[in-house]
Order: sequence, then structure tokens, then C-alpha cells
Amino acid sequence: MKIRNSLLVLAAILACPVSFGADGHVLARKGSLPQPGKAITHSTVQEMKDAALTLEVGEQKIEGKASSKESTNEVVEGISATKVRRILTSKTSESRMVVMEQEQPGPEKADPLQGLPVILEEKDGKWTATLEEGEATPEQKPALEQLAKRNSGDSDLAIYGDAPRKPGDKWDVDLAKLPTFGGATDLKGSFVVEFVEVKDIQGTPCAVLKSTVDLSGTTAKEGDEPTLNIKMKGEMLTHRSLADLVDLESKLTATLNLDGTADQGVKMKITGPVSMNQTATVGKP
Repeated sequence: MKIRNSLLVLAAILACPVSFGADGHVLARKGSLPQPGKAITHSTVQEMKDAALTLEVGEQKIEGKASSKESTNEVVEGISATKVRRILTSKTSESRMVVMEQEQPGPEKADPLQGLPVILEEKDGKWTATLEEGEATPEQKPALEQLAKRNSGDSDLAIYGDAPRKPGDKWDVDLAKLPTFGGATDLKGSFVVEFVEVKDIQGTPCAVLKSTVDLSGTTAKEGDEPTLNIKMKGEMLTHRSLADLVDLESKLTATLNLDGTADQGVKMKITGPVSMNQTATVGKP
């Protein structure tokens, strides 16, 4: 069963220089995008192994297991203070269910935007996503709408704030300002971040941040796929560059619960461990 992937942090990751002061380190800035002439390459892998699966068909209950893995690579290039170019360079996914001792591989589904430059732009506080060239097909239009929606809130600013932070600080994330996390929207629950220390990661000074999440919401709507209830409880370790304001490494380990009505009225519940690993590199287009 495929789990919808969502980047741990907004595709248009902040990448402006940061100032240091006696009061601490600024971890995010409002409305900040990769600077013109800079590009950020994001790689994300999300995996679930042998989660407990329950299917209910009428009065019949069927037990099994579900596994999935999704890998994505995308490049976000700064054009201006309010515009970026995003290219999904690759996306692979695999899933399988084992029901009544029979393995059932999930269908492969290509992303309609893969390989196509998309322009994300903010105008009057609203984000739009359009193909850089050509008209969007009926299949691409909802994908563009979903991409624009994911950019409608400033995820980095929601998580880190724009006030100076220092090691030892701990704060609660305002979930009303966080558009999505771990594939979930309409978030409720708790998200606590702790600034542990400043550490050099491959020659780059980084804030080491530990987070605990206990969230519930719904899966993001994708095409005609059903929306499911989602709960996630776990921990995340992040190394965030203090120079470029980007998460260079981020690793989440959690327990995931999905439930709802799948195709043809079949009730489904999945419970098991999930991991999400993200890396980012800052360079030139």
C-alpha cells in the first residue's frame, strides 16, 4: 500500500545568509527562497517494512502485512525573491501487501510532473505552480495544484521561527501554520523542537535539532486516491546549515497508523514503523 510522500520541509527551502549574534542563531526567515544563482538538491527516502495490515470486507476481517518504499530527487533553483524553478528529477516507488500468504505487488504510478520544470511563484501572499513551458494536461493540473498548496505555508518558518535560537532552547511548533508534515495535512497534536548544539557537518556549521512529534491528520489528496486518517508518533534528528538555512540532513523514525476506506468500500488499517531520511546539497544550477 503506497504511503504518500511529502518532503519533511518545503521544497523551496530557505537559503539566505544568516547573521549570528550574542542572542543566538536565526534558523529561518520569512519568505526566503534559494537566492538567484543557487540551487538546492533534495533527496528523500521514505520506507515502511512489514506493517500490520487489516482489511474489512463486509463482516469479513483479513489480516496481513504491508510494505512500501519511495525515493525522490528534486532540484529547487532560485529565480527571484518570490519565484523558484522546481524539477522532480526522479521518483521511484514500490509497495506490496501480503494477504492470506499471497504477495500482491502494488501498481507503479509515474509522477505526471517528473522531469518537467515547474515555476513556483508567490503573488499577493498566494502560491501558484505552473509549467515553465506548455499547457498542463488534465493529469498534471491536480498535481500542480497540490504542489502549490504545499507551498502555501512557510514550513521552515513554522517549525523554526524567525527569532534567534540558542542551544538549550525548546519550543512548540504552531501546527496551524504548518501546511503538511510526513504526508499529513490538517495537523493536530504536538511537535516539539530542541536546539541541542552547534556542530560542524562536513565543514559547515549546523544547528543540531531534536524533535518529538505526536501528530494526527489526513493524507494529502492525490488524484482519485482515497483520503485516509493518519497518526504519527516519533523522533527526528536534523542538522540545519546556519549559513544557508537548509536542513542538510534530517532523519525521522516513527510509528505510523493509517485507517480509512480504500477502493470499493474496503476498510483498511495499517500500523507499523516508518522511516524518512532527507539530505540536501547547496550548489549552482
